[in-house]
Order: sequence, then C-alpha cells, then structure tokens
Amino acid sequence: MIKSYLGSKDFFKPKRNFRFKKYIPLTIVILLAIFFIVQIALPIINKKTKTDYQLLKKNSGKVLGAATNLPLIDNILVLPIINNKNRPLIYAKSVILIDEQTFYPVYEKNSYEVLPIASLTKIMTAIVALEHYKLTDEMVVSGKAVSTIGSDIQLKPGEKLTFESLLQALLINSANDAAVTLAENYGSEEQFVQLMNNKAKLIGLNNTRFEDTVGLSPNNKSTVFDLAVLMSYAAKNPKILEIIKTRESSITSIDGKFTHQLKNSNRLIQPDEKYFIPEVIGGKTGFTFEAGHCLATITNKDGHILISVVLSTDENTITASAAETNKLLRWAFENVTWNS
Repeated sequence: MIKSYLGSKDFFKPKRNFRFKKYIPLTIVILLAIFFIVQIALPIINKKTKTDYQLLKKNSGKVLGAATNLPLIDNILVLPIINNKNRPLIYAKSVILIDEQTFYPVYEKNSYEVLPIASLTKIMTAIVALEHYKLTDEMVVSGKAVSTIGSDIQLKPGEKLTFESLLQALLINSANDAAVTLAENYGSEEQFVQLMNNKAKLIGLNNTRFEDTVGLSPNNKSTVFDLAVLMSYAAKNPKILEIIKTRESSITSIDGKFTHQLKNSNRLIQPDEKYFIPEVIGGKTGFTFEAGHCLATITNKDGHILISVVLSTDENTITASAAETNKLLRWAFENVTWNS
C-alpha cells in the first residue's frame, strides 16, 4: 500500500491546505514594528555613545585620582617614533624608558618583574611627607634615627631641623637618618609606612610594597613600570622637582649648632662626572646588596619628558646605574623623535 502511494502522482502534488497568503499581513506588521523600533532606538544609542566617549576622554590619564599623565584620547596618536630598531644592550635586570606624555615604552626589559628597589623607596617617603607636613615644621632627631645604618648625614640625637631641611637631605644625599626622622615625627615608622602603602594603592601601583621608609628592607619591592609612574607623580610636585635637580647644598639645625653638607649622588646631573647629561632634570639613586644599583631619572629632551628606571645592574660598581642610564638616554636622543 505504501509502495502504491509513493508511486502515485498525488505524492508529488503540493498540499493545497497550506496557504501562505494568510501570513503576509502578519509579516508586514512585524517588519513595520521592527523599523519603527530601530528609528526610535538609534538616537538614544548614539547619544549614550557620545556621552561615554566624552567621559572616557575626560577620565583618561587618571589612575584612581592620581595625575600620572597617561595619554588623553586626543593625544594618543602623538607617539614617539623609534627610528632605529636596534636597541642598546642594557645589562641591568630590569629597565624602562617611557615617553611621559603618552606613557609609551620607548625601551623596556622585564618591566613588570617585581624586584627590591633600595633607596628609590625615598621617592614615596618624600611624597607622603609633603602631604602631611609644612616646610617650616620643626622636627627632632631620635637616637634610633641616628643609629640607622647606610647612607646618612650624621645627624645628632636631639638635633632640631625643619621639615624642608630634612627633605633636602632625604632626596639629595639619600640620608637614612633623615628618612627615619621624618617618619618618627609623624608617630612611628610603622604608621608612616602604612601611609606609603596606602598612597601606592591610590596611585595605582599594584606591584609595589614598602616595609620601611629608607629602602634597607629587601621586601621594599616594585617594578620599573610602577616606579616610572611614581616618578611621574613625584615630578608634579614643584618642591620635589626643585630638590632632585640640586647638585650641592647645605642644611643647618634650627639652633645653628650643626651644619650638614649635601651632594647629590646622581652622577647624571654632576658636570664633573663622566656620565653627566645636561638634559637630565634630576632623579633618585639607590643601592643595597639585594637590590643592586638602581636609578630613576627624569629628562627633558627638546620639550619631551622621558622617564627612565634601572633596577639591579649587572656590575657592582658605584657608577653602574649611571653608566646604564647614560647609554639608554644617549641612544634615545639619537633614535627617538616626535611628530609634534
């Protein structure tokens, strides 16, 4: 019976009970409804997109409220041009050179490796101290501060100095006794360190951690990228910028009994040094056996700001970080240009 049906002519005839005509009006209604919905929705979507773009443009370059000078949308195409793709051989463990306007990495090597940072810690010590003290505040030096090992200016127990004087000692001579004095006059070094860690989070330094104010602890760690952001942030403060470019100075206790000579340990700003570069504005040096020799600098090349950070040099010499940074900057001066 099945075979006879399949063989019949009726099997190949279209089914007359399936009528397309009755669905045509419904289809037209649906298409018209879709058309009107799109016409209404498009202006709303366009308005929201424009608003989102304006907010993005307004907020670009802001890291949790910190002005780190990240690129504005209008400037994002104004990137440095690297004319020579042959990078210099920098032997330090971790290195970065960034264009500060766009934060574009002109050169980088292990830029997110977390390493000990030695006295580059004092950049944050200075930032936090400036937020909590007035330049004229008077501070007393403790016995603990004087006994701190490492770089110092031989402060005396009971000596009184202004905050401004101690800030100069901190950033010019990298004085550990000055760093501890600044912290202790807030309350305790532990409390001050907590402020430093809070500030790191606020700026957006996700790979940075402090355990002391001087950099002696090997657990004071960061990355060269984080430190470049920190250096950019610090340079926005006129007082920090003024001090880090100072080659030599002296400070005197409030009673006039003690005077301390200061000389900047950054060889790149000392004209009598082999590695002197006149375009370098200033910077901060650091050294411990765990961290090796470290250096962060800020440089103005024809109106363009470059920030470099070198951590853990291959050579254990007092000029190692200056030599590596000098090599890096000289290469950049010859091979990096900007369209405007």
